[in-house]
Amino acid sequence: MKLIVLDIDGVLSTGEAHPFDLNVLKRLAMLNHLAQSDRELPSVTLNTGRPSPYVEAVMQSIGGWQPALYENGAGLYFPDSYQFRITPHLTPEYKTALDDMWIRCDREVVQTGRAYWQPGKTMCHTLLPIAPYTMQDLIHDVQAIRADYADMITVSQAVLTLNIHPTPVTKGTGLQWLSQITEIDLSDMGGVGDSSSDVDFLKLVGYPAAPANATADVKAVAHYVSDQSTTEALHDILDYWQLPS
Repeated sequence: MKLIVLDIDGVLSTGEAHPFDLNVLKRLAMLNHLAQSDRELPSVTLNTGRPSPYVEAVMQSIGGWQPALYENGAGLYFPDSYQFRITPHLTPEYKTALDDMWIRCDREVVQTGRAYWQPGKTMCHTLLPIAPYTMQDLIHDVQAIRADYADMITVSQAVLTLNIHPTPVTKGTGLQWLSQITEIDLSDMGGVGDSSSDVDFLKLVGYPAAPANATADVKAVAHYVSDQSTTEALHDILDYWQLPS
């Protein structure tokens, strides 16, 4: 294994507004440090729906030096040169359709007081319901809007959110892009994810793993499923891979 690719929420973090597990961050930072001089050890990076500033901060906390994917594979952050690249899949046609759908969802769903946008995103937009509304209260209207864009836009449901993105932009296509940039074969990558949006990239890596809190479709593609949850599971998975602690 040459590279470990992690989702954040549900794997590296319990989720929004929860404190980070400093021990797991320290372990990942140590692994990244060791991997710079010992190529027998894998480095660690991210493949997450979070926006670029959040990913930059988390990469700093784990000493990440390989490129990291943000906004579900729509962008790639390069720590060494502080560059942010946009996926080639986001053509002008897809960008126009996405921007138009954002305007309609904002007017018909957000401004009606039923949901809000996760801040900082520009390519893979995320809606969160406002109580007492739930995702099930939103998804019918959002899918009805999406229908006007044929196959150009996809609406996918995560554990607590709805993601709206150009159809070719996924964590799987993002990982293939990362593989091309790093020249690391997918079969030499390990991956950890917990939600349905992670299945695309976990199916591609050579060593897919999942925490106990993962959805059933994630567990179905994982080669190893921990009996622990979130960061405790990540420690367990790293131990299973016989990596330094």
